[in-house]
Amino acid sequence: MKNFQKITKKEYGEFLGKALFKTFFHSLEWHEFLEQQFKWLKFEYYLYKNEALFPLAIIGKKLISLPFCEYGGPLPLKHDIKIDEFERDVLEEFKNIKIKFHPRVSNPTGKIELSLSILSSHWRGDLKNISEKELWDSLRKTLRHEIKHAQEQNLKIKKCENLKELKAFYNLYVANLRYKKTVPYPWPLIQFLYKNAPNELLLAFYRGEIVGGSLFLEYSGFVHYFLSASDYKYKNLGVSYFILWEKIKSLIGKDVIFDLGASPRDSNLEIFKRGWGGTEYPIYQIGIKREDESLRSSKLRNIWGLLPNFVIKKISSYFIKYRI
Repeated sequence: MKNFQKITKKEYGEFLGKALFKTFFHSLEWHEFLEQQFKWLKFEYYLYKNEALFPLAIIGKKLISLPFCEYGGPLPLKHDIKIDEFERDVLEEFKNIKIKFHPRVSNPTGKIELSLSILSSHWRGDLKNISEKELWDSLRKTLRHEIKHAQEQNLKIKKCENLKELKAFYNLYVANLRYKKTVPYPWPLIQFLYKNAPNELLLAFYRGEIVGGSLFLEYSGFVHYFLSASDYKYKNLGVSYFILWEKIKSLIGKDVIFDLGASPRDSNLEIFKRGWGGTEYPIYQIGIKREDESLRSSKLRNIWGLLPNFVIKKISSYFIKYRI
């Protein structure tokens, strides 16, 4: 290959220590876990112009960098990556590929042919030098109302402490994704993310019962709001609002960026995340669009929404590949 040199897993690990920026999802430990868990997934590694690392997951005939996360793309070794040049080169070398760039490594220059993803992310990078009152005043008024309401209901927030609590959260998560007619992440994947410190799962308790939770990942100066779930019976308690408020509040004075995670543009989720303030960053994408657009309107989704939780848990490890 002209611009892409295939390297071994060992070489990738050695270069990874020199990368100017990386996330949890670029680690060999994560890749090896995924290969062990999902037999239909394999990783390959490339060095781009001796300037960047480029991990790729092979899923059937597709190439994805990286699966099970909102960001992928190459990792700079020397300087920012000019993604317009990278787009030209990668599309010459690879077919049927999909890449999403972490905004931290995006440096669009020249004429860019790549399309913006339908996703964007929202970051708060001002937490080191902000007071609790300033943080509170920066929130949208409706968010403050929801948080106050949750406080009045005496919701309690604490870290997940054991496997029983983790399973209770996962049951809520599966139920939420079934309601949305979407395939949930399989149980082993949630276990792996939870057990890898300093990742943190915060749970909301109401009258002694777990009614919601949010999983936060930590890497390279980021705290990433990765996934969340709540009990629909208590949807009026403001569970997700209260958990997020408690988490962001705990980061005051720390030199970190709080990443609210990706959300579809113009969606209710984006409106929710925009209300927490911060800066919006587009997530650039190269290559194929999501192939599951036809599945979104398929009758199969209606069938999925009717399946009991225990069936969904058993088959999610196979069907999750259609979500990525």
